[in-house]
Amino acid sequence: MAKLREIAELIGGEIRGNPELEIAGFCSLERPQPAHIAFMETAPKRTLPSADSLGAIITAERLAHLFPAVIVVDNPRLAFVQAMDYFLAPKVDKPPMIDDSSRIALTAHIGEAVSIGALAVVDEHAVLEDKCQIGAGCYVGPHARIGARTNLHPHVTILAECEVGARCIVHSGSVIGSDGFGFVTTSDGHRKFPQTGKVVIEDDVEIGACCTIDRAAIDETRIGRGTKIDNLVQIAHNVRIGEHCLIAAQTGISGRTTIGPWCVIGGQAGFQGGITVGANTVIAAQSGVFSSLPEKSRVSGYPAKPHRQAMRVLALTWKLPELVEKIKALEEEIKRLKKSTK
Repeated sequence: MAKLREIAELIGGEIRGNPELEIAGFCSLERPQPAHIAFMETAPKRTLPSADSLGAIITAERLAHLFPAVIVVDNPRLAFVQAMDYFLAPKVDKPPMIDDSSRIALTAHIGEAVSIGALAVVDEHAVLEDKCQIGAGCYVGPHARIGARTNLHPHVTILAECEVGARCIVHSGSVIGSDGFGFVTTSDGHRKFPQTGKVVIEDDVEIGACCTIDRAAIDETRIGRGTKIDNLVQIAHNVRIGEHCLIAAQTGISGRTTIGPWCVIGGQAGFQGGITVGANTVIAAQSGVFSSLPEKSRVSGYPAKPHRQAMRVLALTWKLPELVEKIKALEEEIKRLKKSTK
């Protein structure tokens, strides 16, 4: 429970309405709850809840007149996240616990206030830094390192020598450090190229469920600080992803590709191996990227083209049936004219 003025101080907003209003939690505008706070970025398409069914709204100045109790901010979504963090923060710290069924090698280093769940395995010479959380059924391989305050959800696998930085989140089912897809083809078949490198995940990265990030053939696969990766993403060996990228679900990034910082990649995008994507590039969903892109590119389509060009091509494809009929009509007209001139 918090007063409206306390939330306003926390998020740096200006109150319109009763500053002593008690707020019990957060909710959405679509499902309002009494004494809860929601946020609004754009003018509503339906009637807003009444003051009896919703406590307050975080919104921008231009929309502040629409509800009797508001906190006015420049960025309502960001401010709402800050309010959510306040209500979600544990009021009492949960004491760290190492489950009796976990298996921890004698040579492993366990920092202070580390929690390790049931049936987790921490292998030889692995390092778990202070206050990290290892969920049930996780595996942390030999010489792997998990940074301070990092949270591995249940059934995450961090294989040998891989590094995960501080304050990272890795969701269930993800595998960090499996072998890259490297083979040398001969007349006798496909000979495995040994995958001897590692994966380095920098600080403040979040990795969704069931992602696979392959270790490098030689050297390292690296994910830059602050990057956020959705579920079901495949990142191949020796890929380098810059800081603060956003990568949506089912994206596949082939080996040796370099993605610059602050790139946004839509779902199901695919990347040719060995290319470079410049900083601040936006790649639309289902794009097929076969060549390097300069910074600040905006591309879409298969193969990926500058977005406006791709939209023109798509618009023409919608007209193809009509154009084919016109061509057939012209062909018939040409045949008729040829006959008439004989």
